[in-house]
Amino acid sequence: MPHLRCDQVYAGADAPRGDFVFDERVASVFSDMIARSVPGWGELVRLIGLIGAHLAQPGACIYDLGCSLGATSASLLARLPEGTDAESIRVYAIDRAPAMIDELRLRLETEIQQRRLQPICADLLDVRIVDASLVVMNLTLQFIEPAQRLPLLRRIHAGLRPGGALILAEKVAVADDDGLLARLHADFKAAQGYSQLEIARKRSALEQVLIPNTVAEHDARLREAGFERIEPFFQCLNFVGWIAR
Repeated sequence: MPHLRCDQVYAGADAPRGDFVFDERVASVFSDMIARSVPGWGELVRLIGLIGAHLAQPGACIYDLGCSLGATSASLLARLPEGTDAESIRVYAIDRAPAMIDELRLRLETEIQQRRLQPICADLLDVRIVDASLVVMNLTLQFIEPAQRLPLLRRIHAGLRPGGALILAEKVAVADDDGLLARLHADFKAAQGYSQLEIARKRSALEQVLIPNTVAEHDARLREAGFERIEPFFQCLNFVGWIAR
C-alpha cells in the first residue's frame, strides 16, 4: 500500500482553478482527502464490506461504480470468500478517471493478480450491468448529471439477480433553515486541519460538479427505478447510506 500523502491540493498559490477534476494530483492524495472531508468515511467503507458479505451470491458479479482508489472494493473483497471458479465472486471496479484507476492498480495489485478484482476505466453510464448480486455506488451518483440518474438506476435494477441489491451512499441536500449540518460539515473539515481558504476553494470547485439531492428525492427515485425495499444503514451529518433491494 503506497504511503498516505497529505492533501494540500487547495492550500497554495498553485491551487487548481475551475471545476474539481479527479486528476493525477487528486489521485495521489485522495485517501487523505476523502478521510478528512467525509465524516464517518472509514466506518461507511467498513459497513459496506459487512453488508456486501451478506448480500453477495456465489458466482455472481459485484460492481463498484465510481470506485476511485478502490477502498470500497478492498473492503468487500476482505469479507468475501475465495471460492472455486464456479462459486467465486469477482468485483468489477469502474471509474472514468484514468489517474484513479492507475492508482487503484498499484494499491490492489494482489487482488487483481488473483483475478478477484477487475479494474475498468470507463464511464459508468456506458457500462452494462449483468448477473449482479450487488452494485455499490459510494459517493458516486452525486457526480452524475441529474437527468441521467434515474436511467442509470433503472439499468442497475435490471442487471441485478433476484435478491440482488444496490448500496448507495451520498452527500445529501438538507433543508435546514439555519444551515446547521452544512456548518457542522465545514467545522469537521476544519478540525481535520483544513484551512478556511482550502474549504472555500474546494467548495467552489465542487459547486457545479457535485449536485446533491434530498433524502426524499433519493427515496422517490429509487422506488421509481424499481427498488421496493429501501433501508437506511448509515448517516453521519449530511452523508447517508441506503440498501435498496
